[in-house]
Amino acid sequence: MISFLSAYRALDDSRHRAEFYRMWRAGQSAGLTIPHALEVMGPRESPPSEAARRWLLDGTTKGRGVADLVRAGGARFEQFERSLLTLGEETGSLDDALRLLADFYTKKHTLMLWVQKQMAYPFFTTLMACFIAPLQLLFFGSARAYVLAAGSGVCALFVAGGALVNAAARYYGNKPPLARARFARGLATAIQAGLPLARSVRLAADASSNDAIRAYVGAYSERTLGERPVAESLAQCPHMSPDLLAVIETAERTGDFSVLSRFADLYEDGFR
Repeated sequence: MISFLSAYRALDDSRHRAEFYRMWRAGQSAGLTIPHALEVMGPRESPPSEAARRWLLDGTTKGRGVADLVRAGGARFEQFERSLLTLGEETGSLDDALRLLADFYTKKHTLMLWVQKQMAYPFFTTLMACFIAPLQLLFFGSARAYVLAAGSGVCALFVAGGALVNAAARYYGNKPPLARARFARGLATAIQAGLPLARSVRLAADASSNDAIRAYVGAYSERTLGERPVAESLAQCPHMSPDLLAVIETAERTGDFSVLSRFADLYEDGFR
């Protein structure tokens, strides 16, 4: 059972993840070894980010490579992280991979701030209902019963409200404009990192956190995704708007996929 506060704090993990990669990159830029850079940054406030740091620190101290560690890291790393970190180490561009991951999670946190803002009103309404619903007990002179009922409702909300937070986060986070923003940014980040086209599209679908987009992309083979234009493959994809498809087509023709990141900014700023 996940408490309300634990689930709500978990929504901030993107911010901590971005900070983790930014500090790791700063250490490497200063000439530190990977184990030293991970050790100098100190424990992370977020348990998932700290678990990732500890795993990498212990493994690299023993001489294991980053690619090997992230592949064996299980739930400590998202597939998006595994692909970029593996590519970064294997091609000698780990610094660029860390920069792209820091930027990606910073923007992801911006989206989660919007989600948290949307969740504020439903939570406040539910909290008030805990006090308003049993008011009839107070009217009939049962003050003790009212305090017990209201207190139980508030306790239940905070102790077992994690499921409600996660459900609300999925509801608001899966709205088409936000799914498109995550997909566009994920695609731009993966391609700029140098990943193959088919792999980039799959990672972008995972980054969208939208089940419909994942299922649609998952139905295509690697060969089909790699050989066909991305805009053509995504023509019937759920939540893909004509304007986003046009931007993807333009990016493919010009080779400048950074335009997708700018387009994602528009969605995050309220463009629909």
